[in-house]
This record gives sequence, C-alpha cells and structure tokens, in this order.
Amino acid sequence: MNYWDKKLIRKQLDKKLKKLKPLLKMAVPSGGWINAIREGLGMTLEELGSRVDLDRARVYRIEQAEVNGDVKLSTLKKMADGLGVKFVYGFVPEQDLEKIVREQALKIAKKRLNRIDHSMKLELQGVSDEEQEEALNDLVDKILVEEPKNFWD
Repeated sequence: MNYWDKKLIRKQLDKKLKKLKPLLKMAVPSGGWINAIREGLGMTLEELGSRVDLDRARVYRIEQAEVNGDVKLSTLKKMADGLGVKFVYGFVPEQDLEKIVREQALKIAKKRLNRIDHSMKLELQGVSDEEQEEALNDLVDKILVEEPKNFWD
C-alpha cells in the first residue's frame, strides 16, 4: 500500500471518526458506566449478577475494575448484555489522522534540516527563513511519500 492509498484510508477514517468527536467531551461517570446504568435502571448487584451468571461480589469487582481501567472488553460486553444495553467501544482521535501523520513527518523533516543547516552554517552557506520554510514543506511531502521505516520512532 502506498502513501496515496493510506492517505485515502485516513481520509475515510477521519470522516467516520469526526462523528464521534463530541464524545471527547463526555465524561465517564465516577463510578463507571456499569454502575451508573445499573443504578439508573434500579437494578441491584444481585439482579445484574443473576442476569450474567455471576455473584454479587463478582459484579461489584467488575464495576471497580471498570473504574480502574482494568476490565476486559469481553467482560464489558457481557455486562452490557446483562444491562440490556449495547456495548460499543472505539478510538476517537483528538485531531485528524492525516494531521497526526503530517506532524510526525514535520518532526522528521525538522531534524533532517537542522543537521543540514548546521553543516551549511559551518561552511558559511546558511539559508534564509523563507528558503528553510520552503525546504521544510518540500521535505515533509517527500517523507510522506517515501514512508521511511522508522517513521514513528
């Protein structure tokens, strides 16, 4: 897969993920989603436990594990089924994937240009700010197309 294929995929993902961005503002309830929904439904630990074939203590531990971020996806799905709700999960980037990739290429380009600029200054051939900006943009594009193996290092 080349740069253009990956860019198209990122563009399509960005379009899909953009719909989820309002979720970034949604806070997880302090007691976790399982506890919040269970209590919202008026369901006891025992009642949820009987719906998912677990005892009260285990359901309580799962609720605590959710708060601590230490619960398996399969367990969350099971609890969602017991609560009669749908379990969904996902990743919601704070910025577009294309922008994340471009910023990484910019970091690499700046490193490379700093090395070149340093050696040119030693030879008294420094470049102007405009020339540096143009060279930086060209190098970012080149890096994106070439996709070096150590891109994310």
